[in-house]
Amino acid sequence: MRCYFLLLALVASTAQAASLRDAVEKAWQRQPAAQALGYRTEELAARRDAVSAFTPAPPSLVLRQRTDRLNSNTGTREAEVELAVPLWLPGQRDRETAVVSAEQAQLQGASAAAKWKLAGEVREVYWQARLADVELIVARRRLDDAVTLAADVERRVRAGDLARTDFNQAKAVEQSARAALAEAEVRAFKGRQSFTLLTGFDDLPRDEEGAAPDSLVLENHSLLRQLDQTAATADARLRLASDIKRDNPELAFTYRRERAIATEPFDNSVGLSIRIPFATDGRNRPRIAAANADLIEARTTYQRERGRLEADIAVSRREVQQTQTALALAQERLRLSAETDQLLGKAFTLGEIDLATRLRVAAERYAAEADVARSQLEARRAVSRLNQAMGVLP
Repeated sequence: MRCYFLLLALVASTAQAASLRDAVEKAWQRQPAAQALGYRTEELAARRDAVSAFTPAPPSLVLRQRTDRLNSNTGTREAEVELAVPLWLPGQRDRETAVVSAEQAQLQGASAAAKWKLAGEVREVYWQARLADVELIVARRRLDDAVTLAADVERRVRAGDLARTDFNQAKAVEQSARAALAEAEVRAFKGRQSFTLLTGFDDLPRDEEGAAPDSLVLENHSLLRQLDQTAATADARLRLASDIKRDNPELAFTYRRERAIATEPFDNSVGLSIRIPFATDGRNRPRIAAANADLIEARTTYQRERGRLEADIAVSRREVQQTQTALALAQERLRLSAETDQLLGKAFTLGEIDLATRLRVAAERYAAEADVARSQLEARRAVSRLNQAMGVLP
């Protein structure tokens, strides 16, 4: 069992001071959506201010000038200034405010859901890198033992206790261990590079994830909350399209200064007019249909994703149980293999067994050590995947 505890110590030493939560936060800060979140929030705040304004759109100024200078030139002159002010329709401000509020909630929900999905990517990359590190440690220990065994066989060949073929066989095992170490180093390097590319951390963080609480309410899952808020936004837009069926009317104030001929004085007049757009199907039907489609799609997606999350959680719970069982079996296998390896190692030293048996037993011990380390990480990864399925961030 000494080899097993040494292996676990080496695995723990590969982790660094930063936590998995820090890795997720740093990866999120590097995402384009996170960097643009502040400006999108500012956009919605500006839209809320616009809805709170006195008019639904800025007023407009119209200037008109009429003269006969280019034809008869009798002195006809006319100048007009018009100020047009858009007016809120009854209930429009409340409907517009409801839409903006729903979009603000949707933006926050989309941000939380995107961060949750990113956390899943970080978790998977992290555990792949940790497993690659385990394989690297096992490959290094296997090479060290192979070198030691080859040196012992060489000594006994020179002493005449073993044949030259035994030395060749031991050296072949050593070369195989070197090749396996080279492959493990490449996998470990790739794993760390993937983690660095995603999070910006050069070193793997410490694993500090605990199991998610069983009493977690699924409706609070970030993905479902995003879909629920998307449906709320579609519903607010549908209410706006159904209740506000025409464009905004305009109230216009006019000031006119005019004369018919040059010998007459200028007359001044003031006018007041209102423009009332008609409600037509060409304007309303596309907006209502689009809002209905968005609402139905959001509600249907919510039900589908809820069912998928329930299935993922059930599968993840089963994987947690299975990995715990596999870990217990691997630990028992390691205990038996280590005991057998110790006994037959002494027997080989005394010349009671041949080299082939000694190599077979050692290979079984290496495989058992690797299975224990891998099973331990798989059990912790299963807990991490369960947390991810339940919507719990590190």
